[in-house]
Amino acid sequence: MLKTELRTVPSWLIKRAAHALTRHAEAQLRPLGLGMASLPVLTALKNGEAATQAELARLLQVEQPSMAQTLARLERDQLILRRPSAAGKRAQIVEATALGRERLAQAIPAMAAGNARALAGFSREEEAVLASLLQRVCANLGDAP
Repeated sequence: MLKTELRTVPSWLIKRAAHALTRHAEAQLRPLGLGMASLPVLTALKNGEAATQAELARLLQVEQPSMAQTLARLERDQLILRRPSAAGKRAQIVEATALGRERLAQAIPAMAAGNARALAGFSREEEAVLASLLQRVCANLGDAP
């Protein structure tokens, strides 16, 4: 039986929570010249998880054209730099600049504050259960974290 009361439909609640979290995060990141698309890129570069546009797109599960646009904005804002790769003519190594690393360091506390606000009143156990349930939802949809 299809639930018609939106307040009880998990997919609608997940969408609503994601939208609210994104809105809050964008407001916190905007003064730093960052956005929700750029934050994972800078984080992946800082952590050494990816070094090329293709690796970043694959890791962050976005299309190549979207990644190219994100990298162009980050490069324009001097948050990353690209240099030729020794592996091939077309491949470029992407690196966070000192400014990019500084902005990321400033963004992390703002993002943590947003998560804390969203999870206010949750026990650590409830937070763990929520994370586990959301991971299962992602896995069920073929998008395991």
